[in-house]
Amino acid sequence: MKRSHIFSLLFICVFPVYVYAQQGASALRDYVGLINQTYHPGIVSYFEKAKKEYEKQGEKEAAKFIDIILGAAFGSGFLYNDAKGNLYVITNNHVISHAHTISITFERADGTSKKIENLKLIATDVDADLAILVLPAGEKPFAPSGLSFLSRTVDEGEDAYSAGFPGIGITPIWQFGRGMISNASVKFPKSITDETIMGPYIQHTAQVDSGNSGGPLLVAQRNAPSGYAVAGVNTLSGTRRQAANYAIPLITLQPFINGALNPKPETFRADLDALLENFIKGLQASAAIYPHIAKFLSTACVGENAEYALEELFKKASISVRRAFIQKSREEDLIGAMDIAVAWTIEDSIIKSSQTSLKASIKEVSGADEEYTVIFTINNKDVKTVWIREYGNWRIKSFGTVAMGDKDLLEKRQKQKEISAKLHTNNNFFLEAGYANIFNFNKPDALYLSLDITFVGFNLYYADADFLSIGGFTSLRFPIPAGNLAFIPYFKFGFAYIKDADYGLYRAKQESSGYYVSDFDIEFNSHLFVTVLQGGLKVTTTYVPGLYGNIGFQYNLPDVMEISGYKKDYSKPFEMALSLTVGYTF
Repeated sequence: MKRSHIFSLLFICVFPVYVYAQQGASALRDYVGLINQTYHPGIVSYFEKAKKEYEKQGEKEAAKFIDIILGAAFGSGFLYNDAKGNLYVITNNHVISHAHTISITFERADGTSKKIENLKLIATDVDADLAILVLPAGEKPFAPSGLSFLSRTVDEGEDAYSAGFPGIGITPIWQFGRGMISNASVKFPKSITDETIMGPYIQHTAQVDSGNSGGPLLVAQRNAPSGYAVAGVNTLSGTRRQAANYAIPLITLQPFINGALNPKPETFRADLDALLENFIKGLQASAAIYPHIAKFLSTACVGENAEYALEELFKKASISVRRAFIQKSREEDLIGAMDIAVAWTIEDSIIKSSQTSLKASIKEVSGADEEYTVIFTINNKDVKTVWIREYGNWRIKSFGTVAMGDKDLLEKRQKQKEISAKLHTNNNFFLEAGYANIFNFNKPDALYLSLDITFVGFNLYYADADFLSIGGFTSLRFPIPAGNLAFIPYFKFGFAYIKDADYGLYRAKQESSGYYVSDFDIEFNSHLFVTVLQGGLKVTTTYVPGLYGNIGFQYNLPDVMEISGYKKDYSKPFEMALSLTVGYTF
C-alpha cells in the first residue's frame, strides 16, 4: 500500500484554515457540551496501517500526525428539549458529518465532568448545516432540561454571547465570549466563484474560534433557567474580516427540528424519486462528475471503500483529480476529502477517460421504507445501486461493484488484494538462473542468467571459455492473475554481444576463401553484435511468494555479411535458444 501520498498531505491537512468555525460553540457549562466523533472503522484501519508503516520506518512525526488526525474530531453542541421533555442535542452538520459514533461531554468549572456515549444521530441538513441527536435512554446530563429558545427576533446592537469548546492546538477548552449583534439578518454568495446565496444568518462579534461550531448564540433572558436564551447556532466565521461571525437563526433551526422529530414516511419515496432525477441530471453533465457523485455518498459507503479508493486515485487518477482531493483536504480535512476518492472510483467505473459525458437513465426502482435498490442504465449498461435514508437524507450505500458497501464482498476484495500481493505480479526486480539449450550448436548446454529491473533487462548465456553471450533489453510484462497462480507473459527487444570461437573460425574460413587462416582472424571474427527478440512466460504462486518459474525463447536476427560485393546470410551457430529457469522477484 502506498502511503507516501498521504504523508505529503498530513502537513497541509492537520491544521487547515476553515471558513467554518470548525468544531463547536458552547453556552453555559451544564447546557453546552463538547462533541467528539470517531470515524468509520474502515478509515481508522487505513490510518492505523499507515501509522505502523511510519513507525517501522522511524517516521515518528508522521505517526504522531496520524494520531492527531484521528483524535482532532471535536466540536460543540447544546441541549434542547421538546414539549414532552425529551432531551436532544443540537449542533452543526459539519461537526459530525464523518461520524461513526458520537459522544458529548459536559464540564463544570470545578472540573467535574460527565461524558455520554453513543448519541444517536436523528437527522441532518447539509445545506443548512444542522444536525440533531438524541441521548441514549436513561442518560441524564447535569442540566434537567435544554436551553430556552428566544421568542423574539434579535436587535442590532444588543449584547450577544457565544459558548463552546474552541481548541488550543488539538485540545478543546471551554470558552464563553461576549459581543453584539452587528447584522440581524444577512445573506451572501457562497464564494467568489459560486454565486449561490447563503443565509439568512445572524452576524455578531462574540468570540467564535475553531471548535465553537455547533454551539449556541445566546442573549440574556432573566426568566430562563440558565439565564440565557438561544438566538441561533454558530456556524461560520468570515475570513479576512474583523469579528464577523455568523449564526443560523431560529427561523431556520425550528423548522428543521420539527421536521426531524416528526418525519413523514409517506413522503420518503417521493423524496427519493426527486433526488434520483437530480442525480441523473448531474451524471450527464459535460464535465467531471465525481464532485456531483460525492454529494450523494453515505458515510458507510465512504468508510467501507476509502482505503481502496485512495490507492486507486493516487495510482490511476489524473493530476486534476489529485489536485481536487488535495484542495478539499486543505479546505476541510483529510477525512472530509475521502468522499472525493470514493466518488472518483465510481466515475472511473462508469465513464471512459476519452468521454466528456454519458447517457444515464433510471431502469428500475424497488424496495420499501428506508432502503431501495435502484438500477441505472449508464452508457447502455445496467448498474445496480442501493440507496438508504441516512439521518433523514437519501444516500448511496453501494454502487455497482466498485463501491460495494457489503462486508462479505469487501472481505473478498481484501483477500484478493492479499493474494495479489503474494503473487508479486507488479514487482520491478526479477533475478533468475537455469538451463539453456542453444539450437544448431555443437555445445548445446549453457548456463543462463537473467536480471530484469523495471523495464530494462540483461541476460547471459555461458557454455565454456569459447562461448558466451551478453544481452541488454527493454521489456514489457502482462500479468494475468488466476487464483493462487499468476501467469506473466513477457516480450523483450534488444541487442547482444556474442563471443563464439567456432563461429569465428567458420567466418574466417569463408572470408579467406580457403587460404591460410590466422589466429588473429579467428579471434577477430569470434566477436559480433546481433539484434535480439525474446519472449516467454513466468509463473508465480502464493504458496512461495516471490519464487517463480520461467520458460523463455530467444531468437537472434540473421547476420548479413558482404563478400566480394555479394550479400550472404550465414546460419549462425547461435540463432535460437530455449531457457528453463527458476527465479525470485521482489
